[in-house]
Amino acid sequence: MKEKGLLIALFVLIISTAQCQQPGNLARYTQPGVDVLNYAFSLTLSDSTNQIKGETTIRFTRADDRQTVWFDLIASKVDSTQGMKVRSVSLADGKAAPFNQRNDRVFINLPPAPNQPTEVVIRYDGTPARGLIISRNKFGERTFFGDNWPNNARNYLPVVDHPSDKATCSFSVNAPATYRVIANGKLLNESNLPNGRKLTRWQENTPIPTKVMVIGAAQFAVEEVGSVSGVPVQSWLYPNDSQKGFIDYRPAKEILQYFIDKIGPYSYEKLANVESTTVFGGMENASCIFYNEKVIVGHKDSDVEALLAHEIAHQWFGNSATESDWSQLWLSEGFATYFSGLYLEHAYGKDTLNAVLNQNKGQIFRYSALKPKGTIVDSTTTNLMDLLNPNSYQKGGWVLHMLRNEIGDEAFWKGIRAYYATYRNRNAQSSDFQAVMETASGKKLGQFFQQWLYQPGYPELVWGSSYDATKKSLVIDVRQAQRSGALFVVPLTFSIRGSNGREITRTARLTMTEQTQTFTVPLATKPGSVAIDPDNTVLMHATEMGK
Repeated sequence: MKEKGLLIALFVLIISTAQCQQPGNLARYTQPGVDVLNYAFSLTLSDSTNQIKGETTIRFTRADDRQTVWFDLIASKVDSTQGMKVRSVSLADGKAAPFNQRNDRVFINLPPAPNQPTEVVIRYDGTPARGLIISRNKFGERTFFGDNWPNNARNYLPVVDHPSDKATCSFSVNAPATYRVIANGKLLNESNLPNGRKLTRWQENTPIPTKVMVIGAAQFAVEEVGSVSGVPVQSWLYPNDSQKGFIDYRPAKEILQYFIDKIGPYSYEKLANVESTTVFGGMENASCIFYNEKVIVGHKDSDVEALLAHEIAHQWFGNSATESDWSQLWLSEGFATYFSGLYLEHAYGKDTLNAVLNQNKGQIFRYSALKPKGTIVDSTTTNLMDLLNPNSYQKGGWVLHMLRNEIGDEAFWKGIRAYYATYRNRNAQSSDFQAVMETASGKKLGQFFQQWLYQPGYPELVWGSSYDATKKSLVIDVRQAQRSGALFVVPLTFSIRGSNGREITRTARLTMTEQTQTFTVPLATKPGSVAIDPDNTVLMHATEMGK
């Protein structure tokens, strides 16, 4: 996901350390033992009102003999015209099921059926406060777009609105015939209805989290870009933007090929890139990515490619291999941030990746100054939107960059492919990713992940060097000066350069484990200059004494 008006090179912030997810967080949002298998959503949209009508069939299992289950659905309030009112709940045989709508949930009483599939049908109507954005686009045309992150699907869909409960889904959308409707998965059919209306049916056969189960309805021009490994690639643009937008979205085919080659098979029936009128600059909805209508330039542009790559990377990380809880958001956003950079490295070279890393480094430094106790894995945040910050995005991406350099390219890509293969269409936590990378590299990585995911800040080094002519050695003094007081294990490499600025040699990898350390490097002649971390492999702020 990218925020509104945001490209990979420009992050605009909308706005105590915990190594494992707090049980209270899961208890607040989930029902242990209840597993949704499939949602069949039927929605009726109108041009005369923002009210929608819905009928959702939910198939799920219960691991025990519980007789009450609930589904999230924001209810209408006495003092508001927004919210959903449940009209009835029935079982698969048509019999009514007792229900109660309270605390923005629908509680349903059922006969016990442990480990057996149960189906309920919930009929409701109302005006969504969030989740389904009903508005007008920049051309004044009425549009409908799902905008579910983090848990806004519950504003218009009855669901277990947590990333850990993934399910297959289908959408049947009854709308005025002037609209084209996009949703997850494969288009089953479109059929004309009386009174100038149309029914559009989509089906997603791969389990996905509710945050990326969406519809979009608008006037669209559609281009078939081609296919990659049998996956059709499409561009959906507002007709007035189509000439420019088709150019902007065409790199998606090459990006898709790159990620399939590097990570593994694509999980969904299509890749549709869709112009939209929503909150975010990009939202990685499974198989139908929504991009903000303002991001249209009409020519080849590396920033637009970076945005496409970020959202397409989410199809692997976030949608398919999904974080088990919002506290693990870096497994989605950190991955998409870095893999977007990796695609740019592939397309434009290493200097482009370095430019992105340096841009991201500055954003991390500024955010850390505002939130000095913030950590990447954050189970304490109660406002989930606050997780959309540089710790989840840029710092998470930097962790992957440092890991790549810690274990080497071969082990890194081996681990990435193994992680995706293991957790494809499943959920994962940071500890799961760590375990896979340890197996791939043959190295213990506990200390690495502990300091970067659960410890605030980053190393702030003050360093200097002097040449000892008698001993023919270079003496390098380094001090960790971060105010948090927490120490980092920092891998260091120094570039030794002549008077002309060209590199003569490099030190071997030096490991800093103390607050203050001195390294002595044999060197025949006095260097013209010394540079720290020449390959930009460590997230740190380094100040050379006397400079």
